Amino acid sequence: MPLVAPNDVGTTRRRKLTPRQRLAIWERARGICVLCEQPIDGVRERWIIEHIRALELGGLDEPDNMGPAHETCGLRKTQDDHRRAAKAKKQKIQHLGAAQSKRPMPCGRQSRWKKRLDGTIVPRQ
Repeated sequence: MPLVAPNDVGTTRRRKLTPRQRLAIWERARGICVLCEQPIDGVRERWIIEHIRALELGGLDEPDNMGPAHETCGLRKTQDDHRRAAKAKKQKIQHLGAAQSKRPMPCGRQSRWKKRLDGTIVPRQ
């Protein structure tokens, strides 16, 4: 029996934010980037609303999981999140045994060919 109950972490759907919601998130963070913790000049710098825990890694699409971020900081985090999500999906596929072999056995059950006991190779029927 596992110590922790396994649960599937799916991807949460992203909702479009209204200007009021964006303003509320900005004010809650006091204009500080949630990634680099530097102040954002809202007039001169491009900024985005970033999910603190990525949706594809099980984060929620709620204001508590969002904060303002410099556009460049957000792009770096997004690249890292995609890399981590791809690794997690690969590990899940390996763990479940759902991966296709990259080097299938010659004349194995998945092959078009069958090797008989006398050593001859014939097509499968």
